[in-house]
Amino acid sequence: MDNNVSLALLAGGLSTRMGEDKAFAPFREGTLLEWMRDRLAPLFRQAFVVARDPSRFHHIGLPMINDALPEIGSAVGVYSAVLASPTERVLCVACDMPFVTPRLLWELAQGSEGFDVFVPRHQGYLQPLCAVYGKGTLDAYREFIRSGGRRIFDIYPGLNTGYLDMDDGRHGDPEELFVNVNTPEELEAARSRLGEDGGGWRAALQPRIQAFMNTCPLPVVSFIGKKKSGKTTVVLGVVSELRSRGYRVAVIKHDTHGFEVDVPGTDSYRFREIGAEVVGISSPDKYVWLNTIKEERSLQDLVRQIREPVDLVISEGFKKQDAPKIEVSRRARSTELVSTADELVGITSDQSFPDYPVPRFGLDDFPGLADLIEERILVRV
Repeated sequence: MDNNVSLALLAGGLSTRMGEDKAFAPFREGTLLEWMRDRLAPLFRQAFVVARDPSRFHHIGLPMINDALPEIGSAVGVYSAVLASPTERVLCVACDMPFVTPRLLWELAQGSEGFDVFVPRHQGYLQPLCAVYGKGTLDAYREFIRSGGRRIFDIYPGLNTGYLDMDDGRHGDPEELFVNVNTPEELEAARSRLGEDGGGWRAALQPRIQAFMNTCPLPVVSFIGKKKSGKTTVVLGVVSELRSRGYRVAVIKHDTHGFEVDVPGTDSYRFREIGAEVVGISSPDKYVWLNTIKEERSLQDLVRQIREPVDLVISEGFKKQDAPKIEVSRRARSTELVSTADELVGITSDQSFPDYPVPRFGLDDFPGLADLIEERILVRV
């Protein structure tokens, strides 16, 4: 994430309708707050929890911030987060929103620079408890709260407020994304949904791959396989199919032998030859950054450097990285796979592998592979 944005998990609600403190409500293998911590905190260099009684939360393992004002309401939590934030901006997320995605938070952080508030908006409705707030709001919020204000968004018109529009659906259905868990019935529904969307096949993946999927800001799937197995042909077909469905796709190819993209004698080559660590080339329709590095970047680091708006990252290669994988296998090349079953979400091959309990597709079944990516990679919790 942007180093100037911290994360504040707001856990100070009264939980009146829940009948118990919802932050401690059982969820997956832990509690609701632990679920939010594990999915979101690794995205930020600075993350903390805001609560009315911090002494109850020390087991969470994050810094605890006490509500800074005696008044009650979500505006107090936001004010306390902004006041305590070690950075100029803080992304405040209520602990009862279990389906907000890392990708959404990444876009909020990226788009928030220059605004007092940067908030998601869908059909005129705002999500103030999943929004970025700047230090410039402190005085205005303190006066708003002390004058009896409760609805946090009532003060937005007086601030420099920016909006992340959700109407195009590229982040998923906002009605599902911003679900609040306020009652026992809503908690049970969220647990059931998690079992449908996040259990089964996903639970069978290695923990490191599940962690990658939880923390990477964009959906990623890697096509891997032995050399000359046809990976590039499959990736080309899948990208074409996904593009026909309206998705914006980034592709990252791994080259173990190194590569050159500028030709000896060109200006960019000469700049690099004299020792410039970064060389940029820009034209009216494209740009390229050439970075000289001392050690190879991880796939997740490369994904975080993507600045253009895309829905999905497909990588070719990177078989040692932690992204979920689809293996390409061709009988003429080998009868064995390079991956274990708990690394894969699918196989595309001209042969069967009965010991691998994952979906299998023909080498030219690009629609089937695109369906798999939609169901398991693009739709995620």
